[in-house]
Amino acid sequence: MSGVVAARPALLVSVRSPEEAADAVAGGADIVDVKEPAGGSLGAASAEVCAQIAATVAGRVPWTMACGELADGVSRVTDLLAATWEELADRSAAAATLPQAIKLGLAGCAGTPWVDELATLVQGLPQGVRQVLVLYADGQRCGAPSPEEIFAAAADLRPFAVLVDTFDKQGPGLLGHCKISELQAWRAAVAACDAAFVLAGKLQIADFPRILAVPADIIAVRSAVCSENRLGRVELERVRRGREALGRFPAGELALDHEFTEKRS
Repeated sequence: MSGVVAARPALLVSVRSPEEAADAVAGGADIVDVKEPAGGSLGAASAEVCAQIAATVAGRVPWTMACGELADGVSRVTDLLAATWEELADRSAAAATLPQAIKLGLAGCAGTPWVDELATLVQGLPQGVRQVLVLYADGQRCGAPSPEEIFAAAADLRPFAVLVDTFDKQGPGLLGHCKISELQAWRAAVAACDAAFVLAGKLQIADFPRILAVPADIIAVRSAVCSENRLGRVELERVRRGREALGRFPAGELALDHEFTEKRS
């Protein structure tokens, strides 16, 4: 990534269907993330759903895809990615836009050679598709690597972004685990790796003023823009309210990468 400059954080909305993706884009989402929330924090959607959502987004905004947990097996991830690339190739060129990045959780990876496994996966990605390193704020409870290990890996792997999230979606949200001062220190460590800093973890629109004090480059939400909870449906008006809440802060371009900057300018 060639520098992260965010006068206004980008809004990422996680979706599970083409209909949700259409509402997210119409509501003003800057990035659409494909996941299956019933599968956990980073539950993977099927290859077919990923391709359907890519077709719905159709290059209007970048999209990313959650791929589950690395500890569930590297072969599972490679099979999912191969199936997704095949589904995309079967569609029109306009709809075959590859994801900007993939996300893999690291629950259960503490004390394992997870960095080597991730590096191998990344080497096999198509050109232009990058990775997001995930730092679980409740990592001690789910056996994830420590923040210090994540930052050391980021210096070597040069990810597109580092995502701070929560693994247990039944427990407290991000602000129940982290102080703003702690998040600010983590942001500085991520900036040193020239990666975007992404905050997620049951964030609500009412949390935005506190979160913006960090600041984050990207704010990722699902439950905040869904009816009922994260297993409900993404609603256009809720996305619009989230986008308007961020719009109260100084407007500006978010330089995620050259291609994204060109699309927004």
